[in-house]
Amino acid sequence: MISSMEAGISNARAAAVLAAAMVAGLAVAALQLASDHRDPVALWVVFAPGVCWSFVATGIYVWQHRPESRIGALMVALGFAWLLFCLQAGNDPVVYAIGVVTGGLWGSVFLHIGLSFPTGRLRGEYDRALVSAGYVIFPLAFVPALLFDAAPEADGPRNVLLVADEPDVAGALMALGALSYAVLFVLVSHRALSLWRATGAFERLQLTPVYVFSLLTFLLVTIAQAGAGDAAFWPAFISTALMPFAYLAGLLRSHVTHLDHELQEHIEELRASRARVVEAGDAARRRLERDLHDGAQSRLVALALLLRSARLKAGEDSEVAALLDRSIAELQTSLKELRDLARGIHPAVLTERGLEPALESLAGRAPVPVTLNIPRGDRLPEPVESAAYFVASEALANVAKYSRASQATVTLARGTGHVTVEVADDGVGGADAGRGSGLRGLEDRIAALDGTLELVSPPGRGTRLRAQIPVPALRASGAGAAPARARPPRSTRGAGRTGGA
Repeated sequence: MISSMEAGISNARAAAVLAAAMVAGLAVAALQLASDHRDPVALWVVFAPGVCWSFVATGIYVWQHRPESRIGALMVALGFAWLLFCLQAGNDPVVYAIGVVTGGLWGSVFLHIGLSFPTGRLRGEYDRALVSAGYVIFPLAFVPALLFDAAPEADGPRNVLLVADEPDVAGALMALGALSYAVLFVLVSHRALSLWRATGAFERLQLTPVYVFSLLTFLLVTIAQAGAGDAAFWPAFISTALMPFAYLAGLLRSHVTHLDHELQEHIEELRASRARVVEAGDAARRRLERDLHDGAQSRLVALALLLRSARLKAGEDSEVAALLDRSIAELQTSLKELRDLARGIHPAVLTERGLEPALESLAGRAPVPVTLNIPRGDRLPEPVESAAYFVASEALANVAKYSRASQATVTLARGTGHVTVEVADDGVGGADAGRGSGLRGLEDRIAALDGTLELVSPPGRGTRLRAQIPVPALRASGAGAAPARARPPRSTRGAGRTGGA
């Protein structure tokens, strides 16, 4: 049975169940119409099959669209159990007795749905004990009283369960049955409240209508069984009739919650994947920088030493000496270009000493005077240091190429849980992040760390590039900055191309 629930219900089986519910509902409607003790007859003719059909139809819909949930199958079972309750309208004493004994099963299934919503699976031994008690109490709590009550309904059929007409005993057993209802109601209410409190705010949206209708119906039935009669039974029946819609609304909200959870998981996976790509790229940059430094650069330095030794042995006026001088000069140029290339791939000072010294080195090579405001602090995670460094590097490169600025400022600020790096200049402005691949690459790098990148560049009023990068578990000591230190400006001519970053 469980495997069929989990697999859903086929169209053929659904049609068969609907047909059975239709036939059974019409039969019960005819039974209500012929009843000589069920009032008002016309209302029961519509109400009795209507409740069954609403539960069965809604249950089949849920069963087909949410096959992983058992709620749909339980709703179908509740619809048919309701028809057993409606047998109490029968004029035949045996049919009436069957309705009295089995009619409470709809309440048992009702409780089962309420405590297992939205999956249809009970959460533990305590919930299983409550539901098991419901399957005993709802149908059987008042059966012992029938054994000693000759006329449970004044104008109803003969009581075929009667053993002895003992009104006092029947009254005591009725009170005991009502007490069992009340005790179960208190326990179920307490459990439902604890389950509701244990869920998140969004999950409560799906549980609230189900719990409200379930507990209201249970309370009204308990009051009716305690002696209030139809004054409480009819509100309970109306609440029962509305329950399929409460269940359906809750399940739809549950579906939305499930989709939202899956979406959040996919977003987290994507975010983690982007962060891994950035980290892998930085690791590759560091390896390449080390390979260039320890491999090609070391060999070129050794070659330069050999050429100098050869130059010392060559005559001053010889053609070989001129060739050696030219070779040494070309080699020095190549070494400088190789060092610049390695530094651009990933500066060794960033790996070895951290962000602040790397920014100082970067400012020292800038072609325009740069003022540094960089407080000292603890080392940051490698992805954060790399991202902050390359923000400053790209911004200063753009200052040199396009801004026509006379000076620039690099500011590093450590906050609670984040670090901010900002580069500002007094150039021509008009920079556009969409026109340069460098800034788009920075945006991707910062976004992968859940950071933000902001470019402000009004024409004629300079450019400000600001990145804020989250730092997991940034220690307070890191935020404790030493006083900002300004690097003395260096007069260097800035390259110029109007606007644009």
